[in-house]
Amino acid sequence: MKAIMKAFKKAVALDSTVHRDLKVKMPENYSYMADVEVVPLTYSEILSATMYYPVMFGTQDREVFPFAVTGINGKNVYLKKDGTWKVDVVPNVCKHYPFGVFKEGDEYTIIFDEVYSSDYGERIFDDEGSDTEFFSKIKQGLTELARDFHDAEECSKELLELGLLKQFDLDVDTKLGKMQFRNMLMANVENLSKILPEKLYNINSKGYLLILYAHYLSLRNFKLFDIFAEL
Repeated sequence: MKAIMKAFKKAVALDSTVHRDLKVKMPENYSYMADVEVVPLTYSEILSATMYYPVMFGTQDREVFPFAVTGINGKNVYLKKDGTWKVDVVPNVCKHYPFGVFKEGDEYTIIFDEVYSSDYGERIFDDEGSDTEFFSKIKQGLTELARDFHDAEECSKELLELGLLKQFDLDVDTKLGKMQFRNMLMANVENLSKILPEKLYNINSKGYLLILYAHYLSLRNFKLFDIFAEL
């Protein structure tokens, strides 16, 4: 993703020379997500995310991507006071923090939040600048994350090109406050009847059609914000 999740306070691109002696202390819970209101989604999690979150599509620098709304007015409504999650589905990008990926052109760069550097943590690189076993496992997960983000962008791009996403503005009023969404994209279900049968078959075989409908119905999940407000 080009957009860096709000949880990153001091994001830097990892470099084996600059960060040769870097040590990392991994977070114990999700408390770093306390003020995060929007989270980018990977392809493999879109359907599961629509069960609990309002899921929409956004655009940035001509790229289209799905995202989940997790909060309002600087408060993540899905996070408990003890830093655990209120629902079963935790967005993938959260599971890799304080590491992440940032896209520039067609390349992905591994980023790190320097807030979690520590003299008592795990080393990222050894004395020769090679990946430690600790970081090798993290890097493998981030590689999969980047591929998953790429697939999400490809899905979103195709839906837009087929006219199955349309621009919209949305005003949401919840017990936790009001939200305004401008120039977002949502399913254009009316255009499905205009799609040629072979194209419809193609997007259905890819699973895109199910994603389209699930996202469309997920907007009703804003009602969960009212439920969480009373907990």
